[in-house]
Amino acid sequence: MPIYEFECCDCHKTFDKLCSIKEDLTRIPCAHCNGNNIRKKVSAFSTSGNRTSLELGGSGSSCSSCSSGSCSTCNH
Repeated sequence: MPIYEFECCDCHKTFDKLCSIKEDLTRIPCAHCNGNNIRKKVSAFSTSGNRTSLELGGSGSSCSSCSSGSCSTCNH
């Protein structure tokens, strides 16, 4: 289930909520003032697992002397 970030247009506070994909996001009350005048904020998403060489700033190819995409010995 995704975590969505909302902002209340009444009290101007933000809050996160774990929602099912089928949940009607227009009916979620503010976690602070219980108001219904909220908007979903655009949020970045995250994944778990190992970071790729592109995320580490590499070129996408692995180091020729080791099996990882990032090597502290040769700075790849």
